[in-house]
Amino acid sequence: MPAALTKNVLTAIVLIFATSSLALKHNKGMKASSARDIVFAHALETAAAHEALPTAERCTAITQECLHAQGKTRGGGRAAFEGFLHERAQRVIAAAQLPADIRAMARQRAGISRWMVLAVMAAAFALGFAGHAITDPHRVDLLSASLIGIVLWNLLVYVLLLLTWLRGLARRKKAVIAPLEPEQGQGVAAAPGGWLQKLQARKWSVSRGTGLRKMALNFERNWWQVNQRPRHAQWLVCLHLGAAMLALGALASLWLTGLTRAYQVGWESTFLSPSAVQTCLNLLFAPVQHLLGLAPWSLVQIQALQGWSAGDAADAGPRWVQLYSWLLGLMVVAPRLLLALWQGARVWWLSQHLALPLQQPYFQKLQRDWAGRATALLVQPYSLDITPEREAALRNHVAQSYGAGAQLALLPVLAYGSPLPDASAVDAQQVLLLNLAATPEAEIHGVLLAQVLNRWGAQTDVWLWAADFRARNSGAPARVQEREQLWREFVRSAGLNATLVPGAGV
Repeated sequence: MPAALTKNVLTAIVLIFATSSLALKHNKGMKASSARDIVFAHALETAAAHEALPTAERCTAITQECLHAQGKTRGGGRAAFEGFLHERAQRVIAAAQLPADIRAMARQRAGISRWMVLAVMAAAFALGFAGHAITDPHRVDLLSASLIGIVLWNLLVYVLLLLTWLRGLARRKKAVIAPLEPEQGQGVAAAPGGWLQKLQARKWSVSRGTGLRKMALNFERNWWQVNQRPRHAQWLVCLHLGAAMLALGALASLWLTGLTRAYQVGWESTFLSPSAVQTCLNLLFAPVQHLLGLAPWSLVQIQALQGWSAGDAADAGPRWVQLYSWLLGLMVVAPRLLLALWQGARVWWLSQHLALPLQQPYFQKLQRDWAGRATALLVQPYSLDITPEREAALRNHVAQSYGAGAQLALLPVLAYGSPLPDASAVDAQQVLLLNLAATPEAEIHGVLLAQVLNRWGAQTDVWLWAADFRARNSGAPARVQEREQLWREFVRSAGLNATLVPGAGV
């Protein structure tokens, strides 16, 4: 049974590698260097006006220059559009008159430093070495808490990894790509905490108190957001290497101590009988016994080692040191190094296939310019009458966000509490329009957003009409900000992206 269990565990690891590699093959995206330039160009264009940054007119001219340079040779498809985005981003960056330190910052990788990885490995090795040296200073304890604890902990981790992978298969769904936040956006509070604290703690030496500092912080926030998956894989590489070094540290202490000390071999326990110890050790060493072709430990062998002796079993010390070395190498070091290698391959792959939120207006406007056709928007208002003034404000918002050639079509207003109507497939980007003046309700708005997610997809944009609520609460900006943040979080929790529509003149 132990041999069969080991075989099943190894088979499960192989299946994880195989299925994960197949999943990666279907992942599309762009290289990290290209995505970084595009995110940086987005930060330059959405920042407040500054003499060092290219103007909107200059950016429009750059767009025309890129389109003219590509001419009629540009093909269709997402890859061609991403190539256009990268070329345009490089020209926008070149047009900016930025300090050298900001340009150097823009070329940094949004990941874990190599020094951090080395520090974790060194600390893990030292911890493993010290842990064994303290618990078993000059003896080989068959029930060594440090060595057995390392093995059992890693087995638990393997089980959790397997369960996490199975859970991912059962709950497989499309990941929502969060939009890039402009400098004036309110999305900082809703971002994950880890990198936010990192940004808040960093002190920039460039342009203190100016728009360039805000632009640089905004770029790094968005860049870290885009790099979330590769960065997570980097942390896993670091953790797997740390676990391997912890086991190697314990083995180093075990072998180095044996150079100057004669190990005593044995075991003692208040609660465990020799037969119980025999069962535990046979289960623990089953992989080693299976690999080396060793017979299971007999009860006589275990009883002979009860207590501590050095002369009765002169060869017992080297033998058990070798067995524990095989055990840690087979159950900890080798699997962890393989897992670290796999996560390292994922880091490389994900860094070559980063995804950008191409559904947001910034990219949609460039998509219209590149493709030579206007973006078509089909808006479904919900519990909001579309007056001529509101329609004019919506069309102005579309023109500002998607370009002057964007086409806007309004569906009949959906009454409060009504389900999303069935609609045939349309060649347009579908949008849901909600009124910010209403308080989000899970049983009403939550159900509606779930229907939008299921029918229109995770890339659907949700517009929040904010003009009326802002007008009624012009003297209470804190209340307006609180309501906007409440709706943003509510829509994001439903798996969709929210965009504020401020209205005309706002």
